[in-house]
Amino acid sequence: MDKAPDASRSVAKNTLLLTIGLLSGRALSVILIRKMTPILGTGGMGIWGASIDIAAILQVITNFGLGTLLTREITRARGLTLRLFWNTLKVRWLIAAACYLFLLFYVDISHFDELARRATLVIGLAIFIEGTSMACDAVLQAHEKVQYQSLGQVVSAVVYFALGWWWLDAGHGLMGVIWANLASRLVRLGIMAPLMFRHTGPWSWRDPGGRPAPDMRAMMKLGLPLFLATTFGIIYTKVDTVMLKQMAGDSAAGIYVLGRRALDMMIILPGIFGTALFPAMARYGMRTPGDAIRLGERSLRLMFTLMFPLTMFLTFTAGPIIGWFDPGRQFADSVTVLMIVIWGLPLQAANVIFNRLLITADRERVFIFIGLFSMLVNVTLNALTIPRYGYFGAAGATIVSMTVSFLLHVRYLQAAGYRPPCRLALGGPVVAALAAWYTATGLWGLLRPAWGGGWFALPLADGWGPFLVVVGTTGLIYAVGLRIMGVIRPGDLEVLRGLLNRKTP
Repeated sequence: MDKAPDASRSVAKNTLLLTIGLLSGRALSVILIRKMTPILGTGGMGIWGASIDIAAILQVITNFGLGTLLTREITRARGLTLRLFWNTLKVRWLIAAACYLFLLFYVDISHFDELARRATLVIGLAIFIEGTSMACDAVLQAHEKVQYQSLGQVVSAVVYFALGWWWLDAGHGLMGVIWANLASRLVRLGIMAPLMFRHTGPWSWRDPGGRPAPDMRAMMKLGLPLFLATTFGIIYTKVDTVMLKQMAGDSAAGIYVLGRRALDMMIILPGIFGTALFPAMARYGMRTPGDAIRLGERSLRLMFTLMFPLTMFLTFTAGPIIGWFDPGRQFADSVTVLMIVIWGLPLQAANVIFNRLLITADRERVFIFIGLFSMLVNVTLNALTIPRYGYFGAAGATIVSMTVSFLLHVRYLQAAGYRPPCRLALGGPVVAALAAWYTATGLWGLLRPAWGGGWFALPLADGWGPFLVVVGTTGLIYAVGLRIMGVIRPGDLEVLRGLLNRKTP
C-alpha cells in the first residue's frame, strides 16, 4: 500500500498553486519580450540578458543556499520560525552588500558602455529585495501556505508587464524594462511579507518547545555546502551569456538569449514541482528512507511524463516560436540555439527530484562537487567553443554540463541508498513518446501525404488543422502507451483527483 497519499496530494496542490503564480508571470513576460525584441534589437537584448544573468548569479550567492534549508528547519520546528527567518535575513543582507560592491568593481574593469553599466547596476539592486522575498517564500513553503506566494507572483507579474509596456511605449527602451523589473520585485515583497506574518508562525522569539535556534554563524555553517553547490550551479547555467557578451559581443549574446529563453521559461516547471515536493519529502524522510524513495519515484515518473514530450514539441516548433518574437528575422540563428538547449529540460527535471532526495538524505555536501565539476566542464567548453562556434558552441556546452550533473546526481544517490527506480520512470516516457510520434507520423503520412510534416517535423506550414490533428493523435497514443507500460498508475490519478476534492493536509 502507498504510505504517502496525503503527501502526494499536498505536493500536487502546492505544485498547482505555484504553477499558477509563476506561469502567469512567465506568460506576461513572454508577451513583453515579444514587444522588446524589435525595439531593443540583438544588441539591446544582449545587454538585457547579460545584466539579468549577472544579477541571477549574484542572487544565488546572496541566498547562501539557505532557502531549502530554511524550509526544512521550519518544517521540523515551527516554533523557531522567527529566529530562523531573522538569522537568514542577516546572512543574506551582509552578503548582498559584498556582492554589490563586487558588481561596481566588475562593470568598471569590464569597460561596459554607459547603457550596459546602468542596466547592470540598477538590476543588481534586486539582490537585496529578492534575498528578503525568497526568505519569505521559504517560510510560506514550510507552512504550506504557497497560495500567498502565488498571489505575490501574480501581482508582481502584472506590475512588471504594465510598467514595462508603458515605459517602452514612452521611449525609455532598455532602462524602462529594467526599472519595471525592479519595481515588480518590490511589489511582490510588499504583498507577500504581510501575508506571511499573518498566516504563519508562531512569531515568537523563543520556541514554545524550548528548542534552541541556530544563530547567524550556525546558519552560515549549515548553508555553506548548498551555497557552494548553488553558486557553482548558477554559474554553469548562466555564465554562457556573460561569456558570450565578453567574447563575441552584445549581438551574439542577444541571439543566444532569445534562443535559450524557452529553456529558462520551461525550466521553472520542474523547479516548482521540486519546491512543492520538498516539505512532504522532508517529513517522510524522517520516518524511513523507503517512504521518501517511493515519493521520489512517483514524482520522477510524473515529472518525466510531462517534460520529455514537451521537449520534443518545443524542438519541432522552434521556428514558429522564434518567428513570433522576431518577424524581421534578425534572430534566425536563435531557432537552432533553441533546438539544442531545450534538451536540457528533461535533464534538469530529473536533477530537481534527485536534488531533493539528496537533501532529504542529509547529503548536501555532495552538491559542492556536483556543482563545481559541472561548472568547470561548462566554463571550459564555453571557452573552447565560443571563439569558433559562437552561440551554437555555448548551447552545446549547456547540454554537456547538464548531462554531467545528471550522472553525478545518480552516482551520489546510489551511494546514499536513496536512488529511486529509474528504468520505468525515465525510460517509459521516452519509449512511449517516441513510439507515439513515429506511429502518428507514419499513420498521417499514409493518409495525408500532402501534409508537409515528416519523421522530424510537424506540418507547421499546412495550417492549424493538420498541426492539431498530428499533435492530438500523438498525445492520444502517448497516453495509451503510458497506461499500458504502467508509467501512469491508478494511484497517480487519485492524486490528481485530490486537487479537486481534497484539502491540503
